[in-house]
Amino acid sequence: MKSKIILIFVLLPLIAFAENYRETRNLELPADGLHVLSVRCGAGELTLKGIEGTGSIHVIAEIESEGTDKEEIRLLADKLIQLDLRREYNQALLSGNVVIPPLTNIDARIHLRIQLPVNMNVRIVDGSGSMDITNIIGNLSIADDSGAITAENITGRVQIEDGSGDIEIQDVQGSLEIIDGSGRIVIQRVTGDVTINDASGGIEVNDIGGSVTVSDGSGSIDIYRVKKNVFIREPGSGELEVDGVQGKVTIRE
Repeated sequence: MKSKIILIFVLLPLIAFAENYRETRNLELPADGLHVLSVRCGAGELTLKGIEGTGSIHVIAEIESEGTDKEEIRLLADKLIQLDLRREYNQALLSGNVVIPPLTNIDARIHLRIQLPVNMNVRIVDGSGSMDITNIIGNLSIADDSGAITAENITGRVQIEDGSGDIEIQDVQGSLEIIDGSGRIVIQRVTGDVTINDASGGIEVNDIGGSVTVSDGSGSIDIYRVKKNVFIREPGSGELEVDGVQGKVTIRE
């Protein structure tokens, strides 16, 4: 009984010091003369939306850490957060990351909500967490380790290189290229050519104005309503269904 009482008194200070940390920071940069927004971020959700008529890039960064004691929270806020929005020639550079020291139990992330002028190219290098991109008139490039990706209403070329996580793309006026490790891919309404190189996960492609080229390791492939050609370089190990193709269908076994 005595040992249990001692254990309780030892654990109580640890429990008292463990708490959730929340902080919100706002960043803003005039967009005059800027053509590109380059985002480099670590763990956390990312939301990016083009806004008609705005003259600046506005970022709301929500920093959170769970189960961190007060001293670690203080160090996190003062020394470990890398959050910056700056201009470099004709591009804006946004970085949002938390540097986790070795031998610590800090679990921290930065959620980014970005608003920018619609007429801007966007480049994103992301660590982990979901991503939602909407309403961009410009080219979109994404390199992502893990997490779901959704993109909608993009006028320009879209290029995605993803490690894992579902991908959903719709309403693209331009071409689309995806290199994916794992996760389901759903594509709807793309005016240009679509190229997919996928290791595993189901693929569904609908309403394409150009040609569709697919290489797949495993998972089902469903392709419907394509105005030009369909070329299946590697059908993989899943079921294959192709319908409504106005051009030529080529399947390389």
